[in-house]
Formats: sequence, C-alpha cells, structure tokens
Amino acid sequence: MEIMKKMGCMKPKKLPVKVTDEKRSRKVGLVVTSLIDLKKKSHDVFKVPADSHNLDSLFVVLEDGTEVSHDAYLFSLVNNTLLIIYHKKPAVPINSSSLQQTMERYLSALHDLQKFNSEEVVKFIEDNKDDKLKLTWQYVTTLTSTKSHFSSISDHPEWFTGCNKLVTTKEEYFRKCAQGRIRSYLRDARNRLSHNKLSLSPIEKLKSCLEEKKYFACYFDRKDRSQDRLCDSKGEFHCQGQYNKPICQNNHWINPYDNAESRILFSTWNLDHVIERVKILTALCSQIRCNNGCDHLKYFDLLFSRKNLKLVHKNCHVIGPHIECQIV
Repeated sequence: MEIMKKMGCMKPKKLPVKVTDEKRSRKVGLVVTSLIDLKKKSHDVFKVPADSHNLDSLFVVLEDGTEVSHDAYLFSLVNNTLLIIYHKKPAVPINSSSLQQTMERYLSALHDLQKFNSEEVVKFIEDNKDDKLKLTWQYVTTLTSTKSHFSSISDHPEWFTGCNKLVTTKEEYFRKCAQGRIRSYLRDARNRLSHNKLSLSPIEKLKSCLEEKKYFACYFDRKDRSQDRLCDSKGEFHCQGQYNKPICQNNHWINPYDNAESRILFSTWNLDHVIERVKILTALCSQIRCNNGCDHLKYFDLLFSRKNLKLVHKNCHVIGPHIECQIV
C-alpha cells in the first residue's frame, strides 16, 4: 500500500523535444509526457493529417530515420532532440543514406546559419571540412541552373529564400554582401585605433574614399562594368588561389546566381588579404604614433582594394602568418 501511495504521488516524466513536420517547414519546441502526448501536440501544431481520436497513424522518427515507437525509447533521448512527424509511414525507408537527402539536411542547416553571419557557416563546416565541402559541391552541381540568368525576385523567388525582404534582385543582394565585407574591414580599423587611443582622422579619410567607391559593391555584381568586378557577366566566380600562388591549383569555381544553395555556399568564400590585416593595422597605428598622420591612400589599397585582396575558396584560405608578405 505504501508503495502504491508513493507511485501515486510520482510526477509524470517530462521531456523537452524539438519537432518538425516532413516538409521541415519549421521547428517547434514541445515538452511531452509520452509518445501519445507528443503525437497529439504535434498534430495540433502542424495540423498533420490524422484522426485526432486515433493518432496511431502518425510516424515519429529521428533525423537518421530511426523510428520512435514507444515511451521507453522516447525517454532515453537527450533533451531537445529533433523529431520528425510523418502523417503515415513513408513508402520508401527514410533512413536512406543517399547524397541528396544528406545534403538537403546539411544545406538546410547552412541556410539557418545565415541568420547569423558567414563566420557561423564557416564554423559549422570546420569538422572534416574537406569532405563536407566536396560532398556539398557535388550535390550543388546537380541542381538546376536554368534560372541563373534571371535577376528579379518575381522571376526566381526560390533563390531569395531567407534573404532580406527588401532585396528584390540578385545583383542588389551581392552588392550588399560585398559592401558588408568591406565595411567590416573599416570597422576593424576603427576599433583598433580606438583601442590604442589614436586619432580617428585616418578612418574618416578612408571612409570618404570608400564612399566614392560605393564600398566596392562592384566586387560581386555581375552587371557592374567596373574592372574590379570579380565575376563574369553570368555571375561565375573563380578562386584566385592561395595568397602565395598565382592561380588556384584546384580550379575552384562557383556561380551563386544559379540557386539558393550556391548562394549559401558562396558565403564561405573569402576575400583574403595577401598582406594580413593584422600587419596592416599594426603599421597604421605605428605611423600615426610617429608623425600624427599617415598615407591613407596606401592603407586604403592594402585594406580594401584588389591590389591586396584575393577571392578564395575556403580550402585556399591560408590561416596564419603570411611570412613572406611585408609592407614596403
């Protein structure tokens, strides 16, 4: 009797999980007390086709396709495990290891990371990066590029998935991308001078020069006629190779105008400073300390222009000192 009383006072188990439907339309956090409770709440949230009085037809699986068929297994999962709800058991096993299914999930994760910044995307692919990038590229090259020549959101709406809603053309999107990278270099320079309590007058001069150049929006815009443009008229970019190599020895290339997946991958490409920014900013600070001024045009070229920038694939971006490259 005492045991029964204790059991009667026990609180039901609760497990926080993340749930999505078979279309991966969105993710919702739920706290569930049983598999039936999970199915009921998922049915209510996602409106999955099923009889609300008989939810047995709903099929719950992990990302790798493992079926969750009873409470014991459900509560063996770690908190916030992602579960996928199907309205019925798929005719084709969903634990298929096909490249397409794997890469669709992977690119979906990359897409989510865009809400943060390109550094988050790069961080995501760091583990086994060579294999991941190779597989990703293999998958992306199988996707359609028939709409690559289209520019506006009305002609190629799926390309703009996840983009700022104010952007209406591909070229506008890439102009803003290029400007964003250049602005970040200016911001780093400003922060460095401020940290060292130095005059910000050189920063204002650099800013003025950048405004004249429109912050090099031309770099990624396939319709821009500037010689500084880094792609051809179709939007195809070719890696310019490691900082100490004249060309890319792996023939890396990409056309982010093709599809959304290519656009996402392009965010992992780098504008690499041949002479590293840390050397440039150190020299800038030293010159300001010595004579209270600087040759701002020299530092403009070093920080922002193609005289010291190379567009490189992630695997051609050398992290670390470029020892043989010095400011003269």
